[in-house]
Amino acid sequence: MEHQYEQALRLYIQKLTGDLSAAEESYVHKMLAEDAAFREIWSSLEKESISLNTDEFLNKIDAQADLQALKQRQPVKRMFPWKSVAAAAAVLIAVAYFLFPRSSNKPQIAQQKISKPQISLLTGNGQSVTLDTTGTIALGNTTLSTSGNTLKYTSADTVQNTLLVPAGKNYKLVLSDGTEVWLNAATRLRFPFHFSGSSRDVYIDGEAYFKVAKDADHPFIVHTPLTKVEVLGTAFNVNTYEAGNVQTALVEGRVIARSANGESQDLRPGYKADYRSARGFATHPFDQEEVLSWMNGVYYFHSMPLTELVGLASRFYGIHIILDEKKFAGVATTGLMDRNKLNDFLNDLQTTAHITYQLSGDELYIK
Repeated sequence: MEHQYEQALRLYIQKLTGDLSAAEESYVHKMLAEDAAFREIWSSLEKESISLNTDEFLNKIDAQADLQALKQRQPVKRMFPWKSVAAAAAVLIAVAYFLFPRSSNKPQIAQQKISKPQISLLTGNGQSVTLDTTGTIALGNTTLSTSGNTLKYTSADTVQNTLLVPAGKNYKLVLSDGTEVWLNAATRLRFPFHFSGSSRDVYIDGEAYFKVAKDADHPFIVHTPLTKVEVLGTAFNVNTYEAGNVQTALVEGRVIARSANGESQDLRPGYKADYRSARGFATHPFDQEEVLSWMNGVYYFHSMPLTELVGLASRFYGIHIILDEKKFAGVATTGLMDRNKLNDFLNDLQTTAHITYQLSGDELYIK
């Protein structure tokens, strides 16, 4: 009965927030017609929603999410409208948390025991430097300073260097012109220590957020595998994780995204350009907090197939996850991932997708 209540509550919240799919709506109609227990639960939820009105009903659930225990699980400020994907995810996680409190006898995985590659810098002169520690490193005429997961430097060297951020980590780089770059997991950035010429060019593969220093005489150009983004001074996110697709989300300022075949897309703040090699550019509004949540070590997912989620989670947590794809074909789930709380993510999946899991070496098996 408890599982059925959790299921009905999840579906009812999705209905209120506008996130109920056609298949889920059909399922609800079927259950209301055939299952007396489900019908009774649904009726009680409707009565409570009507008596409080919809906003108060949702706020009542949200008030639970503000308890200290859940605050510790979700460090990012909730600034989402209820119609947004992130809001629905946050509510559903709150529901799962309070209906199924974590048991101390559930298996726990010590993330610090999972071996992960280090953040490294490969210089144009062929030197390789690890950056996971705090300190100062002298490389000829270049001085590197690492502190608080951030790299700063002083150098007049114009050769190209490559910063490599492995899966499970993120990192911040301050370029010579003052531009700040936050790099997500499994990302590489090629850049010179010192810019020369008429433009400031960098090359990204993965995901990064740029806060570009203004210099009208030297445009800043971000090259991706499929496009290049031209800016003067602005803030935007670039994502190239999906093969054949580049997403550019503009937070402030103005950018022009260009493809190799000459097609271009001018963006205004609050919109993102999706470029697919098969169809060109398409623009859409985006939820800034949702798109940039990775910078705070959090990722929201909504109605995501488990077969897709495990790949994303592998990159996010820096661990190879192996899924029984046949068993979970067609299974989708909604929730959030906190980079520092792998166990919470897995325990949530136990509740919402009914998985079991086992760690063997650096591989995590979900079955």
